[in-house]
Amino acid sequence: MSLALLLAASVTACGTDSSSSGGSSGSGDGFSLRLTDAVFQDAARVDITFREVRLRKASGGWITIPTGKLSATVVNVAELQGTKTAELLTNVDVPPGEYTELRLIVDDASFSNTIELTAGGVHELMIPSGSTSGLKVKGTFNVSATIPTVVIVDLDLNQSIKMAGPNYILFPVLRLINGNNFGHARGMVEASLLTLSSCSDGLADTFNAVYVFAGHGVTPDDINQSDDTDVDPVTTSKISWDATGSDFKYEAAFLPAGKYTIAFTCNADQDNLDGDDDLKFFGTQNITIKVNDTVFL
Repeated sequence: MSLALLLAASVTACGTDSSSSGGSSGSGDGFSLRLTDAVFQDAARVDITFREVRLRKASGGWITIPTGKLSATVVNVAELQGTKTAELLTNVDVPPGEYTELRLIVDDASFSNTIELTAGGVHELMIPSGSTSGLKVKGTFNVSATIPTVVIVDLDLNQSIKMAGPNYILFPVLRLINGNNFGHARGMVEASLLTLSSCSDGLADTFNAVYVFAGHGVTPDDINQSDDTDVDPVTTSKISWDATGSDFKYEAAFLPAGKYTIAFTCNADQDNLDGDDDLKFFGTQNITIKVNDTVFL
């Protein structure tokens, strides 16, 4: 197997919020919020309609950013693979200081949130309490009074979407990425490894994913949210054909600096989030994410 990992980090923002009602004396110098996603294997498209963003101050109380301040309201999060992000807020004035939680409030009208399957068909995506308490992301971040602040929320669809009978339900698994202390793992996988007899099918471009686990020497395992004692991945990423380079590539993005174990599977369709699924992993390796570093394996 041929693997190449490229680690990099960059978070930037520019300009000011000309529509701000807060004024420069009591507001941070531009707060931006971006969304990214870890793929859901069966989805061609996942549209979520956002209504407002709430920020919880460490000192107490909430800051609410209404619909009119959002850069986008309907976001196809399924297309936000790798380092791709969508702007939800762009240089909005909020009071500077420390914050401990972020909530994304969504629309609860019928078919405001939908999932389109790769096999065809569009279904409503139900989001319990999405219009009241919203998608909750806990984590500390600081809004500066002098420089732009960027926060990225990673919505892991692969670990968030479950089926209950005919219904698709989003129980959000979210990560908050703060500042620029992160890297991106990129690599290539030989096609022959994606068509082994142990794979879910004989095609090289379906059901293939890289799983990323925190720490070195981790024995890779499936996602099992019903067992708190097992090891679940920090994130997962689809392995896709890159016509430009004529090879299969993956990109596990926005990983905080630290040690990780990566492993590959061509049985990603069998991971149902609950219970023990017999996924076959290969190419398990230790990697270390260093900010602004490039590593080749």
